Amino acid sequence: MTDQIEDLPTRWEIELEFVQSLANTQYLTYLAQLGYLKDETFLNYLNYLNYWKDPKFSKFLVYPNCLHILSLLQFESFRNQILNSNFTNLLFNDMLEYWKEPLYINEKDNERECEVERDGEKVQENEKKLKSASISTSTSSSVSPNLKLQTQS
Repeated sequence: MTDQIEDLPTRWEIELEFVQSLANTQYLTYLAQLGYLKDETFLNYLNYLNYWKDPKFSKFLVYPNCLHILSLLQFESFRNQILNSNFTNLLFNDMLEYWKEPLYINEKDNERECEVERDGEKVQENEKKLKSASISTSTSSSVSPNLKLQTQS
């Protein structure tokens, strides 16, 4: 008997699975067809699930775009559009493109991080030169330039 109870998923596991299922446009359509997206109790449950946006919970999500869908489900206009097949196809295609895009963005971000580190080393060298110059000219003010990181589009 206790083995059967231990095998049951926890509430946290159930909610994790449900929140992630919101990334499935076919499941969203299914929920809309059954009338769940008009049920006040279900909408309150969706609102309750917003705690998954907290980083201490969201780090467990495999499909993070489900959080965006969870946010959109708070709007009646979005919930009404779910039954429109053109809208759900567009939503599905947008999510698919999003999944393709991060690979390219992450490569760009890695390149920028390397550039920032190199620039950071140059800045440290320049600061040392400026400090030594200020010391040699008996200037008592310390030099600390304001730096702005500019990323190329």
